[in-house]
Order: sequence, then structure tokens, then C-alpha cells
Amino acid sequence: MNRENKLMEQVKTLKAHGYKLALAIATEAEVKAGAACGQLSIITENK
Repeated sequence: MNRENKLMEQVKTLKAHGYKLALAIATEAEVKAGAACGQLSIITENK
């Protein structure tokens, strides 16, 4: 399974359990240092 398909399966699992989704962005250096709190971006949609 490629990386994109694996990610989409994880998203489907989270949604099936009632989770909403968010995206946290961190640099590779932050992740390796264990200091990655990232920048949280909340995207809302007005209907």
C-alpha cells in the first residue's frame, strides 16, 4: 500500500470513530528533535 492510500485509510478510520480532522505541520527537524508541536491550521467551511 502506498503512502497516500495508507493515509486515506487512517482518515477513514478516524472519521468512522467520529473524529473531525485537523492538519498539523512540522519540519522534519522538529519531528526528529521530538519538539514538533507544529502549527495547527483550522479550516472552516461556511455553507
